[in-house]
This record gives sequence, C-alpha cells and structure tokens, in this order.
Amino acid sequence: MAEALVGRCPTCFRNMRLNWCYMTCDPEHSTYLVQGELVPPSEETNNKTLVKNIDYYVSDEYVVGMYESCKDVINPSTNSKAVYMMCTPWASLCNPYRLMNAFGMSVDNPVTPGFAPFDIRYHYITVAVDVPKNITLFNPKLIPCSQAVSESSSACSCVDCELSCPVPPPLPSVSIPWTIGGYSAVNFLVVLISICFCTAFTVVSYYLLCTRNKDVSRRSGTPLRDSVGRRLAGVGTSHFGLTDDESKPLNGQAGVIEPREMINHVLAAQLNFNNDDEMHCRDKLGSVFERRLQSAFGKWGQVCARHALLVLFTGVLLSLALSCGVAHLKVIVDPVELWASPQSRSRLEKDYFDKNFSPFFRTEQVIISAKDLKPFNRTTVDGEVKWYGPVFRKEFLLEVLHLQKKIEQSTGNNGTRIEDICFKPMAPDFDICAVQSALGWFQGNEEFLDIKNNLTTGYVYDYLDHIEYCASNPTSPSDGNYESVGCMAEYGGPVFPYVVLGGFLEKDEITSDGANFLNATALVLTVPVNNYQNDEHLSRSKDWEEKFLELMANWTANDKPEYMQVGYAAERSIEDELDRQSQSDIFTILVSYFIMFAYIAFALGQFRSVTTAMVDSKLTLGIGGILIVVLSVITSIGFYGFIGVPSTLIIMEVIPFLVLAVGVDNIFILVQTHQREPRRSTETHEQHIGRILGEVGPTMLLSSISQTCCFFLGALSDMPAVRAFALYAGFAMFFNFCLQITCFVAIFSLDIKREEGNRWDILCCVRGSKKDYPKDEGTLYKVFDLIYAPLVLNKWIRPLVIVGFIAWLTTSICVVSQIDVGLDQEISMPLDSYMQDYFKALSTYLAVGAPVYFVVKDSGLNMTAVDVQRRICGSAGCDIDSVVTQLYLSAKIANRTYIAAPSGSWLDDFYDWLSFSDEYTGCCFVDSEGNFCPSSGDQYSCFKCEPTFTTIDNKQWPTQETFDKYFEFYLNDNPGMTCPKGGHPSYGTAVQREMYENQTVIRSSYFQTYHSVMRTSADYYNGMAAARIVAENITTMLNGGDPNGPHEVFPYSVFYVFYEQYLTMWEDVITSLLLSGSAVFIAVLLLLGLDLYSSMVTMLVISMIIINLLGAMYWWDISLNAVSLVNLVMAVGISVEFCAHIVRAFAVSTEDTRMTRAKESLVKMGSSVLCGVLSDLSIVVLAFAKSQIFQIFYFRMFLLIVLIGAAHGLIFLPVLLSYLGPKKVATSRHTYINPTSSSSVGMSKISTATSLSRSTQCLA
Repeated sequence: MAEALVGRCPTCFRNMRLNWCYMTCDPEHSTYLVQGELVPPSEETNNKTLVKNIDYYVSDEYVVGMYESCKDVINPSTNSKAVYMMCTPWASLCNPYRLMNAFGMSVDNPVTPGFAPFDIRYHYITVAVDVPKNITLFNPKLIPCSQAVSESSSACSCVDCELSCPVPPPLPSVSIPWTIGGYSAVNFLVVLISICFCTAFTVVSYYLLCTRNKDVSRRSGTPLRDSVGRRLAGVGTSHFGLTDDESKPLNGQAGVIEPREMINHVLAAQLNFNNDDEMHCRDKLGSVFERRLQSAFGKWGQVCARHALLVLFTGVLLSLALSCGVAHLKVIVDPVELWASPQSRSRLEKDYFDKNFSPFFRTEQVIISAKDLKPFNRTTVDGEVKWYGPVFRKEFLLEVLHLQKKIEQSTGNNGTRIEDICFKPMAPDFDICAVQSALGWFQGNEEFLDIKNNLTTGYVYDYLDHIEYCASNPTSPSDGNYESVGCMAEYGGPVFPYVVLGGFLEKDEITSDGANFLNATALVLTVPVNNYQNDEHLSRSKDWEEKFLELMANWTANDKPEYMQVGYAAERSIEDELDRQSQSDIFTILVSYFIMFAYIAFALGQFRSVTTAMVDSKLTLGIGGILIVVLSVITSIGFYGFIGVPSTLIIMEVIPFLVLAVGVDNIFILVQTHQREPRRSTETHEQHIGRILGEVGPTMLLSSISQTCCFFLGALSDMPAVRAFALYAGFAMFFNFCLQITCFVAIFSLDIKREEGNRWDILCCVRGSKKDYPKDEGTLYKVFDLIYAPLVLNKWIRPLVIVGFIAWLTTSICVVSQIDVGLDQEISMPLDSYMQDYFKALSTYLAVGAPVYFVVKDSGLNMTAVDVQRRICGSAGCDIDSVVTQLYLSAKIANRTYIAAPSGSWLDDFYDWLSFSDEYTGCCFVDSEGNFCPSSGDQYSCFKCEPTFTTIDNKQWPTQETFDKYFEFYLNDNPGMTCPKGGHPSYGTAVQREMYENQTVIRSSYFQTYHSVMRTSADYYNGMAAARIVAENITTMLNGGDPNGPHEVFPYSVFYVFYEQYLTMWEDVITSLLLSGSAVFIAVLLLLGLDLYSSMVTMLVISMIIINLLGAMYWWDISLNAVSLVNLVMAVGISVEFCAHIVRAFAVSTEDTRMTRAKESLVKMGSSVLCGVLSDLSIVVLAFAKSQIFQIFYFRMFLLIVLIGAAHGLIFLPVLLSYLGPKKVATSRHTYINPTSSSSVGMSKISTATSLSRSTQCLA
C-alpha cells in the first residue's frame, strides 16, 4: 500500500521502508527493538506464541527527516497528500510523530485499528542522555527527496518534493497606481485643472459683468432709444428679443406673419446672404442641402395631408405584411445561447470540451445552513475540548438525511428517476448515484448515526468522532472505532469535506487540507447529473429536475425546521426563472405604457375651455402614436423572423417602451410646432401641414437617424442577446420614424380637419360648440418664455451654470475608472426568486470553486512517446516544467492564479497502477485469456500483468506495447483496498483515445483541478484570465518555447462562457462609444447643413452627458456589462434628442446676438423637449418591477439618461450657446419657403438660383 501511494517519489519510499526493512531484516535490530507483551499459545494462535506489541526506539532525526521527504507526495486521483491516507486517524492534521504512530497501529488496536500485525510503540528520543541503557537509537542515513536514491533512480519531482522545485521567477508586481498625496494622480490633475479653469472663468466673467454695468450706467436712455431704432428699421425685432443688458424680455406678442412681411423678411435675408462675402463653401453647400431637405419634407407633408387615408392604409398594410414573420420567430431562452457568442473563444472551447469529453454535469444542489443555532463543544478522546459547528447537531443531520432520501426517491412527471440520469463513476461495481453529502460518511444510513462504541479507555466513540475521522480521512474504507463503518459514500467513492461542508473558512482564506472543517455552519448536498447534447436525453433530466424543484419548494414552505435556512437550485433553474421573470413584470410594464399614453394624450391637447375640451382633445392622436409604436415593434420582430434572427424575451418587453419613450419627442415637436405656427391666410390645409413638416422634419430625421445608427452599431457586439436587442431596436426605431412621417402625419392631418370642423375627439359625429375661443401658446411655453429662459440666461446665473457643470463633469471623470465591471448572478434573477437565497448561500458558504479543466487539444501530440510523457507527467523523471508541475506550482500561489489545488494526473496514476503489483495484491491483473480483471475482484482466478518498461534517465517508462495492452484496463479499473490507483472514476472521461493500427492513440485529454472560491464577478473573470495565462505558459512549453506552435492547452470551466465578455469590457465600451459618436457626428453634420461648429457643440454636450452618466452609474451601483454597454450606446443616440433640436433652433434663429438666439431656441424647442422628458418619466413605474435587470439597467439607467440629458439640454446647452454658439452665417440658409405658396414662388426661385450659383462657384 505504501508503494502504491508514495512510490512515485523513490526517495520518500526508500526512507519510509527503512523503518520496516530494518525492523524485519536487520541482524542488529535488538539494539533498538524491545519485545513487549506476548500472546500465549492457543488454538486461535495455532498453538504458537505471538508478539502482541514491541517497543521501537527511534531517533527524532529519522522521524522528522523521513516525514519531510514524504509530506509533499501527491495522490493525483484525490488531489490530496498521500501521507494523509496513511496517517490514520489524523490525516490532514498529520505530523512526523502521528505518521509513525499510524504505522504502529495494529489491526486489533482498541482505539484506532491500523494495518500493522501487532502494535508498535514508537519512542522518539531527541537527547542522547534520554536513551535507555543497552539501547541504540534507530537512525539510518536519510536522503533528501531532492536527491536520487542511486545512480539508477531519479530524485522526486517538484510535485512531490518542494526542494526539487526550481526557484520560480518573481511574479509580475501588482501595478501601483500613480498617486499624489495619496490620491490618484490623474484625478488630482483633473481636479486641479478644473479648479483653475472654474476660478479663472468665474473671476473673469463677473469682472466683465461689473465693468459692463458701470459703462451702461453712464449711458442713460440708450437701451430704449436703440430698441426703438431697431423696431423702426424693422431689423432684428421679435418678441424673443432682449434689451441690450440681455436680461429683460420685451413685451412683444407672437402673431401671424402676413405675406408682405414674410417677403420683406426673406428679401432682407437674401440680401444678407448675397452680401456675405465671408461665407465658406461648406456653408453654401450646406445651405443647398438643407433647403432641398426642407423642401422635400414640405412636399411630402402635403402629399400625406392630401392623401391621408391612402397613406395610412398603405403604411398599415406594409406593417402587417412584414409582421407575418412573427410566425417564423425563434426565441432564445438558453443562457449560454443568450450570453455567449458562438465565435467567442470560451464558446469554441466549451464546444470542444463537450464534443470530446461530454458536457459538464448538470448540477442539482441544496445548501442548508443553521439559523439561530450556536456551536457546541465537548471533550474528545484525546482529552481536548473541541468546538463543533451547529450543523453537526444530530437533529440537524437527521433532518438533512430525511430530505436527501426524499430527493433520491423523487420521480419526475414522466416517470424519470434519479437513477436514470445521475452520474455513477464507480459503475458497474457500484451502480449508485454519486450524491455528494456529509451523510455519505454514514452511507446514508440513519442507524449508523446512532452508533456508540465504548472504548477500553472508557471513552464513548460516537458520530461526531466518526465525522472528525472522515473529514480527515475521506478515503478511509473503515473506521475501526465505529463498528468498521467506513468513510466511503454509498456510491463507493470518497466524500471530501471541502465539497460537502461550508462556512468553515475565514475571510479570504483558501481551502486547504488543514482547514478546520469542524467549524462548518452549512451542509452542501450535490447531485451531479449526466449532461447531454441530445435533446431527448436532456428532456429526461429536465423532467426529474422539475420534480426536484417542486419538492424543494414544498419542503421549504411546509416542512423546513425553523432552525434551518436553505438555498437550492437545479440546472434548469436560471432558464425557468428568466422565463417567469419575463411574465411577472408584464403588469408593471403595461402600467408604465398606460401612464405614458395618458400623458401623451393629455399633453398633446391645447385646451381652451371646458366646453371645447372634447374638440381640443388629442386622444385619437395619442392612440395613433401608440399604435404606430406597436406596429413598428411588431414589424421589426416580423422582419427579423423572416430573415431568421432569433429574438429574446426582453425584446418584447423593453423595445416598445424604448421606441415610445424616444419617438414621443418627435410627436410633441410636430404637434406643438403646428399649434404655435397657425395657418397663414394664403395657405391651404395641405400647405400648412407641409410647411410644419418642412420645418421640423430635418430635426426629426436627425434624431431618428442618430438613434438608429447607434442601435445598429450596438449590433457589432458578438453577444447574441445584445446583438439581437440592438438589431430589433434599430429597425423598430427606423420604421417608427417612417411611420411617423407617413401614417402619423396622415392621422395628424385628419385630426386637424376634425378639430377645424368643431368635431369631438373619438366621437367624430358629434359637433362641439361653435363659439370661438382664441388659442394661446400653452402654459409650459409661457413658463419657458417669461420665467425659465430669463432665469437660466440671466447674466449672473450663466457663469454659475458653467462652473457647476464643469464641477459635475470633473467628479464624474474621477469615479469612472472605479465602476464595477460584471453582472453578479443574483442581479439576473427576480427579487422574489428562490435563486436569490441560493446565490447568497453560494457566496457565503461554499469552500471551493468550480472545477477547471486544462485541456490538451488534439494536435498530433503522441502522448505514448516517452519524450512527450515527460512533458506532461509530474512524478520522478518528468520534466521540471511539465504540465502537471506547472499546475502544481500555480496552486501554491492561489491568491494570484485562483487555482486551489494541484491537478489530477491520469498519466502518473497509470505509472503507479502498472508498477504496483504483487502476486495476489496490486492493480493490474488479467484472466487466462489476457482479458481485463478488476483489481477489486477475485485475484485468485486472475494473473498478474507482465508490463514491459524501457529505462531512460534512470526511470522506467512503459513501452508502446504495454501502453496499447493495459491503458484501457487502467481506465476501466475502480480503486479499492488492494489498489487505490484505478483510473475509472477519476479519468474515465478525461482521455479521448482510439485504437489506430493496433496502437493506442490519445487524441486529447484534460487535467482537472479546482478554482478557489469566487464570490464576485471580478473573481470569476480574473480567475479565467489567470487560468489562461497558466495555459499559455504550458502551451509554450509543449511547443518547445514557441507560443504559436501547433500544440495547444486551454482552460475550461463551466462559467467561462458568461464572464469572458468582461475581460475586454472597457475596450468594448470605448470602441462602441467612439463608433456611435462618430456616426452621430456625421449625421448631425449632414442634417445641420454641414454646420461644423454646431455639430461640434452638439458632440461636446453629448460627450458630457455620457461621462456624467458613467459617473452616475458609479454612485448608483450600476455595473458595466453588456446590458449597460447597449444602454450607453443608446444614450448617445437619445442625447441627440436633448441637443439637436435646440442647436438647430439656435442655428436657424434670425436674432442678432448669441444671447437672444439662445433664448429663442430654448423657448421654442425647450418646452417640446421637456414634454418628451416628462413622458419618459413613466419609467419610474419600472422601479417596482420584480426583475432586478429592469430595476437597475432600465429604470435606473433610463432615468439617469433622461434626467442627465434634460439637464444638459435645457440648462447647460443654452448657456453654452450664449457664450460659444456658432455665428449667424446666413439667415436665408435655414428659412423655410413653402414651395407652392404663391407669395413666395418668385423669391424661392431667386434664392434657389443664387444658392446654386454660389455652390457651383464653390465646387469649381
């Protein structure tokens, strides 16, 4: 047994066996051995005198030296130290003296039975004077494990002997950020520059204001005289105008512009255009482009108004036709399909692993923790007072055992039993499921918990002692003090304490064999279920899982004791909860839609009195706008259904809200512009609609194109859920705009005719009062004109606005880099989901992380060749930088690599399996025909194998013939008492092999270990990154130093596909924002008539919105992930709504100064933008959604986008324009001229001809 466990380290085995060899064969052993008690002759002793015990006097130097040479030897199949299996009952608490005591325990030992034929009482002597008379201490010469036993052998490997390990190169130092005075240097400099700028700007601004006031006070009467002069000249007069001190609004009123006044205004504008010698070519080209765009929208508006029913019918018919694709729609619910790109590295590696080794198990898990139960103590057999966690109370264990039995006996609705689907690693010897539970130490037998054994010392050995024994010796086949009940579970394999116990680790402690498992506060029950790529097999697993979840829900609600807390999950749980989540918030979403609809219907109306309320109502128009949104969303879904782009459940819920929230601004601008621009005396109804659409159409196009571009750029993400959302949203936004300028304009035209005919809304057959009530400009418009705009643009307020927003920007820049990256698991589930308790239990109690597999891919690497084996194995004679050795060294720095334990090694265990073979004990046996005989079977009918070896560098390596003949036997053999090295349970699926021309060909294989405990998203993706670095180093080694060679090793763990995106999240964010920003800039530049200055101002404000949004994400705990990335890209497009309308209004303004133009643009467009903002605030309802995804990434982020965008668009932007707005280049450039109005035909021709002439000269 010792050879099987430590023979892989020749020096250790040599030092250890000296103890037995000298005791048995040394002719001088009487100098250190003293006979003890004898057993007199009897029938039981075959009439022979037997030795009952002996005294063995050993030098302390030998005891410590031997232990030091063996303490690091690994047992690969269990990933634990080999001496722990020999050091019964102390195992992980082993030390040199306990190991020797374990060697001395006989099979009849009354305290702890061992393996010796009689008790050996070791005496450890450290000082020479303590040596008894006539005794010479046993103290043979020892060899350090880093040295070879002889010239024909090898030293122990690094994996088994730390002294053999090379001095590792220093780890890359953790980067220390550049600091100044303990603060981030970058943040410090940003704050310093901000303070300097704000201070200088404030001082200069107020100094100039004070100086200007003194100058004005010396010129009494000048403001009034200048104002009267301008009015008499008819230049620059408007009710928007400010006096020269730019603070008090004049009392002018808006009125209808008569044709003659319009012609004079256009003539003046045209003269200004023609006489502007400094006008750039770009402006002239922009003028032509914008005039043509306005004219096109104007003509289109007239067509829609003239043929309203035809346009409406055509638009609806086209929408319905495209919507038929819904029948072909495929909805994705599989989390892997949702969040992992088929072309991503982690997805490709997962597919490779699933194909070659079968998919990772489906995991059904229950974590049961103690509630209001305190730890307890007692005196143990050693006289020591020990504390035990509350989960070790017998009543607690019995309740868990009863629950375990219920789970094991449950049957699915279709008759699926757990035996039909579970993982059975020891089959066919043990056709039992490998349930991982602490009750496995009692073989799931309630009677075994009641065993009490009265030892000869008077101590009562009970279930707590057995738990302590098994926690230290999980592979022990028998606990002699517990009626020979072993520690192996029912399925015939071990139950490791770090898998079935939880809550015993201190903060930041990493699981080790020396952990105090008795402090556990939770029990973990895990049922691994075989996973398949075949849907038929999966349906059986899902059938049983459904029953399992139903059982656990009922047990938790009705049978769970008050002193327990439970978290449970099945493999299907996430998929089920995502499906339930999408349905649970439907009511909340509908309420949000209703609030938005009601507000739109109310806000669109311009109510004059109670008697005309039904005439002024815009309920029909509001319904039309809502239906257009619904049509655009259904059309988008149908379109992608036709072309085969799968959808997700969240698309159905979020996109309608998104399209309505974004598109409503266009509706308000169109309707309110019509309300503020009454029909001229010479205009027909169609011409009026055309003129309104000509004025606002370019801005509607600008915002819609910008948003659509941003969404389609979001589709560059290779994450399926994000890509699908972006594609569906982009098409819905685009089609919504198309329907707005067609169907909505048609509905709007019909509604205007209804209103002009004094007919009620909805009930069109009913006529209202004929009494005419004059329409005003609306309350919100008046508030902006008389209160808000003068306040924001007050000369004393403006500097404060600039300073305040710069300070806000500064704080945001300082915290952007501190935003958490990732998406914690619990956020993906509803707040009322049972998965919340499970995720909390995982992060609180779990003692070991997920398994991680280092896969050697199929690349022509001949693993049966000795030179290749040396690069892989970890025992004596293997390369010092082999695969197993590198994984071992990585586990020693788990705080950096996130690898918690050395890996198993099928190759090293194969060597031991071949080598360990006696006549009737050992591992490798064949029958008379050369067929496989299991090592745990009847060895008397089988024969010992006869493997052949070749000696290279003092190590025996199996020949190709031996590999071909016995390797498959090894992978079919189960470990047992006579052979602990059988490879079937540990490596049966770890090696993908085949026979080719009668030779074993190993295509690919994996080496399994565990990640350390991971509690946050950062732990998960950092662990994946660290594992990839380890794999890259191994790859370089296998390729002889070439990292790009043909051979490849990659790490795989089940969570990698979900967390890979976070490794490049910041790069993706920056790239996406730059792309979307560039697209928006191009759109703004083109649709503002190549107005570069206005476009740059717009992009400046949008950039500030995005940076401040990122800052708000930090303060409101919104992490950066794929969902928030799409929202950020979307925010770029939505920000155009808050900026473009006001910037364009500023650009087309005919006022004289930046101040007056800023006020006019704020009053004219600000109220409409605010109406859209108020409608967007219906998202507050999403705060009550059960889905945390909705709460965080849609309520919080949408609310922040709206509020931050509105603040910048309605406060900062007008003030910025008043300081730095683009100069007025040519007033005719943005003046809309009705192309069919008789009063403007001549001027239109003159203006167009002049513009074309100028443009031709520019091009020439």
